[in-house]
Amino acid sequence: MRRSNAFVAARRDAIMALLERDGKASVAELAEHFEVSQLTIRRDLDWLESRHVLSRQHGSASLLNPLGRPSGSQRVRANRAIAREAAKYVCDGDCIFINGSSTALSIIDFIEARDVTVVTNNGKALLIGEHPALSILLTGGEIRPPRASMTGEIAMDNVRRIRAKKCFLGCTAISVADGITSATAPEPVVNALMLSQSDEHFLVADSSKIGRTSSFPFGTVDDIDTLITDTGATPEEVSAFLAHGVSRVIRAEPGLEVDADEMPGLL
Repeated sequence: MRRSNAFVAARRDAIMALLERDGKASVAELAEHFEVSQLTIRRDLDWLESRHVLSRQHGSASLLNPLGRPSGSQRVRANRAIAREAAKYVCDGDCIFINGSSTALSIIDFIEARDVTVVTNNGKALLIGEHPALSILLTGGEIRPPRASMTGEIAMDNVRRIRAKKCFLGCTAISVADGITSATAPEPVVNALMLSQSDEHFLVADSSKIGRTSSFPFGTVDDIDTLITDTGATPEEVSAFLAHGVSRVIRAEPGLEVDADEMPGLL
């Protein structure tokens, strides 16, 4: 099942790359290209549409922001590359925190380690398929739609009961001057608690968030052991973070293609 999850993630990345190249494709064309059923392709397109990457028109799909825009499919691919890189640092037997960030939650798709426990306040974890290599624990708490993050005293009380090996947190913005910030008021206190209740701290943030600030801080840059971003981050930005206490900065390369031998026969 773990390999199936990785294959599905790879196929969705490849669908975005194909649409960037061709602009538009039908469900039938995609099903033939990837050697899967049309139902499988429709599920992939539903998933991508829910993330505002593409639009659907009468049995076909096209990107909302094709070719070179810093949003839409390229941003999603950057975040997927960041999640894939972050998953490399999850080890057998780890207990990890993941916060309400969609990028952080995507790490689960790429975890290859065994006997991993994920503790998250992201309600969308309920939508994740079977993953026998790990257990997912929800913090519980108050949910305020449209956000799926669980917050409040129940969430915090359950986080306090756990000592995690690592935390993987996303954010709205990060800068040397203002630290790690969020746009949503209830979430930062849970994020800060995950930082204090874990031994090693990873921040996952695409390059559009670097050098910016938002309303509600939950940490400073020297709280971060590893910042994982994408290649849009400049050498000057990387140097500034390293000079102000970040131990390691990794720039993940968003891929346009996946290995061809991974594609055929996916279910």
